[in-house]
Amino acid sequence: MEVLRLASDGTPTREIAERLSLSVATVRNHLSAITRKTGGRNRIDAIRIARESGWV
Repeated sequence: MEVLRLASDGTPTREIAERLSLSVATVRNHLSAITRKTGGRNRIDAIRIARESGWV
């Protein structure tokens, strides 16, 4: 949820990784999982779906 929240604020992947003490690859994996789980076509679509669903 924290990766999703930061991504929805427009935070770049590298900065999300630094803030959460994760590798960039881990953040990308989380973002890919978020996209799959929301059924979004891409990261932007996944964030839109999450916002509309009240998750962010």
